[in-house]
Amino acid sequence: MIIGTAGHIDHGKTSLVKLLTGVDTDRLPEEKKRGITIDLGFAYTQGKNDAMVGFVDVPGHEKFVHTMVAGAVGMDYGLIVIAADDGIMPQTIEHLRILELLGVSDICVAITKIDMVDQQQINTVQLEVENLLTQTIYLGTKIFKVSNTSQEGVAILKDHLFNLSLSNQNNSPYFRLAIDRVFISKGMGVTVTGAIQAGEIALGDQLLLMPQGIPVKVRSIHAQSQSVDHATFGSRCGIVLSGVDLEKVQRGDWLVAKELNQEVDRFDALIKMPIDAKQKIRDGEILLLHHGTDHTSARLILLDSKEVTAGQSAMAQLVLQKPLSMCWSDRFILRDMSARYSLAGGQVLDITPPQRSRKTLERLQFLNLLLGDHSQEVFKTIIHSSKTPVSLDHWVKSMNQSPLLLKEAAKDINAYEIVSSQQTFYIDDDLLKKIEIAIVEYLKVDEKMVGIDQLRGLFKPRMDLKLFKVLLDELVQLKKIFMMGSKYTLSIQGITFSESEKIVWDKAVLKLRNENFNPPLMRDIAKDLKIPEVILKSVFKKATQQQLMVWVGSDIYYLFSTMKEMASILQDIFDTQQQITVVEFRNRLQIGRNRVVLIIEAFDKIGFTLRIVRKDPKSGEVQDFRIIKNQKVFM
Repeated sequence: MIIGTAGHIDHGKTSLVKLLTGVDTDRLPEEKKRGITIDLGFAYTQGKNDAMVGFVDVPGHEKFVHTMVAGAVGMDYGLIVIAADDGIMPQTIEHLRILELLGVSDICVAITKIDMVDQQQINTVQLEVENLLTQTIYLGTKIFKVSNTSQEGVAILKDHLFNLSLSNQNNSPYFRLAIDRVFISKGMGVTVTGAIQAGEIALGDQLLLMPQGIPVKVRSIHAQSQSVDHATFGSRCGIVLSGVDLEKVQRGDWLVAKELNQEVDRFDALIKMPIDAKQKIRDGEILLLHHGTDHTSARLILLDSKEVTAGQSAMAQLVLQKPLSMCWSDRFILRDMSARYSLAGGQVLDITPPQRSRKTLERLQFLNLLLGDHSQEVFKTIIHSSKTPVSLDHWVKSMNQSPLLLKEAAKDINAYEIVSSQQTFYIDDDLLKKIEIAIVEYLKVDEKMVGIDQLRGLFKPRMDLKLFKVLLDELVQLKKIFMMGSKYTLSIQGITFSESEKIVWDKAVLKLRNENFNPPLMRDIAKDLKIPEVILKSVFKKATQQQLMVWVGSDIYYLFSTMKEMASILQDIFDTQQQITVVEFRNRLQIGRNRVVLIIEAFDKIGFTLRIVRKDPKSGEVQDFRIIKNQKVFM
């Protein structure tokens, strides 16, 4: 549990944390000298059931709001501190708004310095606080009255805080940590600290430093002031890294799992302005964007309005001065460029938005689909509403979500799965049928033979070329349409055999069947049958186009029926051992290794199998095997 303090300067945040934990979070000499918090301070103590409770003490001075925002990242709970003698001050309101805009769902309020004022002043401040809370999501929040000097009320506040339980559990699988401190640990190396936003970390893990994309390795982990071998979501930890120099790391960077290698230079989002925002936001305005523990300037392009005023929300695209590491549903803060006011908060929706047609009704409708809280439900709506195949791999990375969970979501709505070039796509089954019907009806007219652009022109909006090619490849696999060179057709009449070619083909088939898994070279078949090689080559080419046979390389062809039989063997091996090796496949076919390698590489090319090569991190042994990628190839 990470609890963050917030509030105006000199309202007693640091002193209160020291009473609660016994730790003085002011660590810098200048902080001791001036008696104010300048940078983030941290304290840890034992909570309920031996659970560790961590406190993040943020600066209260208006000059250090950017540091306060960085400290709010990873907070599970907010503690707003208000001095009874001062009451609500400007930074009280701004800090409260920042917590609300960043999505910190639960807070409490501590009215401090009650020993310095009379009861009437305490009651007045409490009424002011209650009134302020009615203008936020924190209506009904508990208010505690304490004295840091006499310690009155501190025990009651401590009991409340130390018995809290996490209300929000993050199920994102891949590790993310926003770095808030960087330093050298003597005898160890480069050390970073921060709160784990998602996933977990263990000694020896290979990670990425983003947005630079630098590979690093976890050398040591310290969580709650002790050395540990792993840490999970919700923990604050210090991590010693190898593979990077100190000058390459800074506050604001992210430490992430290798799967989350996206660099975001623009994104679409929902922005919301609080009801007491100091000024309106106009289309095209340059603002200061705080995300994680970093900040940069960003140009705001409003998608559904010309301006946004206090209490309003809008869809927007933000173009960043420098790339950031982001995921769907991340929160951020927008401030004016002079850093005087916090103007709005936002939620990241799409990290790969289009630059063209970004303001269309269809685009805005799509962005509204991304507003849900649960990634699986959002993924379902994306598939159901999309007019093109939806990339599983993209949304796994964008949402930081398990591919298995998103696959389950797609299965729940009976989405059609397409596997192409080691990527998985989903398309609504009804949409696939409509596209198939449209293409078939078009090709029926005069038995057309057309290129991909002509078929793509049938659909509005125009599909992405690569995605449309994936779709056509699937229809070819299903034998709904056929391909001749770079053209598509409804039948294969144009490549049928002539009478003389049919005689040659029948003789060749007998020869190929006799040898089964080990047929002779094409030129040897031609010699044996006393047929000119050029004629047999032409016949084999037509047979390949009709999917009657498969060329595996080096003048070697297999009947499609034989390939199907070998595919069944591969499937049996995979079902038994969960992986396929060249040695095992060779043992089953009882033919030479070189021929087996050519055959299994042909299966790779047509998408039935997928080769996996990986090195065991402990033994150093290289594993080389296949898995079944797409059973539908031989259905």
